[in-house]
Amino acid sequence: MFSRLVVFFVLTLCLCSTLTLRAADSSFVVATLKVMPVTGDKAANYSLFEKLARRAAGAGADFIVTPEGYLDGYLGSPKIAPGITHEKLLASADPIDGPWLKKVAALAKELKVHLLFGFTERSENKAYNTVALVAPDGTLAGRYSKTHTVPGGEIYDPGHELKVFDTKLGKMGVLICFDRQPPENARTLALRGAQFIVVPAYGKTSNFMDEDILMRARAQENGVYIVYTSPRNAFVVDPYGEMVSQMRSDTDELLFARLILDGRIGDRSAIKVRHPELYGRLVQPTGKSN
Repeated sequence: MFSRLVVFFVLTLCLCSTLTLRAADSSFVVATLKVMPVTGDKAANYSLFEKLARRAAGAGADFIVTPEGYLDGYLGSPKIAPGITHEKLLASADPIDGPWLKKVAALAKELKVHLLFGFTERSENKAYNTVALVAPDGTLAGRYSKTHTVPGGEIYDPGHELKVFDTKLGKMGVLICFDRQPPENARTLALRGAQFIVVPAYGKTSNFMDEDILMRARAQENGVYIVYTSPRNAFVVDPYGEMVSQMRSDTDELLFARLILDGRIGDRSAIKVRHPELYGRLVQPTGKSN
């Protein structure tokens, strides 16, 4: 299975090498784990992550991304983990400086790559659906906790901030799964300077409408790259809404793509020609009539 991944990666790099980069442009290779984690088995999930991360780094990846809730297998969903309660989730959750995250940090430092790693974070008496961004030197470059949880479908505590991280790869925004659906989220990240938005998600099936089509629209309307990864569908969309690469299947695989951060970023009328004075209703609390 993985032999065809290497072929796919080489073809992708050959295609990208035909593009001439201006001096101000930059590029990097992302590898996403299109992997279904085992719910509740952190040891097995971490072991597979490390194996694939090493393979991805060996093939030239600069940035490696897991799906949403990867470490514990999306334990905060009663549908996925019947009988789960907030108390049980909190007891199973990991602090940002806990043993599993230290292993992730050590691996990033060894491989000299950026890692975006999904897990359930315990902070005080809260359990967050979090991704940790680890830099190639092993330091924590940032964290993002899912702000828009699925109504009635998750017991995670929601995060409270949309963030853009200034990394050596470029300016990165992060949304987790359902965060992608309210259009204000991607637009906010783009207005804050994001050049690419990473969307780790979880799903036992793939939905063409709210994955492929929605993410192509978010990329095109905001002039940013979208890197989307879930266990059954992974793809990269360029700032014009075109698919750079994609894998959709029921098997565990690695997806590689090169992102070229050039003049296409932000080069869309939808993001350039705005009239904020007309949008006051967008920032009013839900339920307001005007």
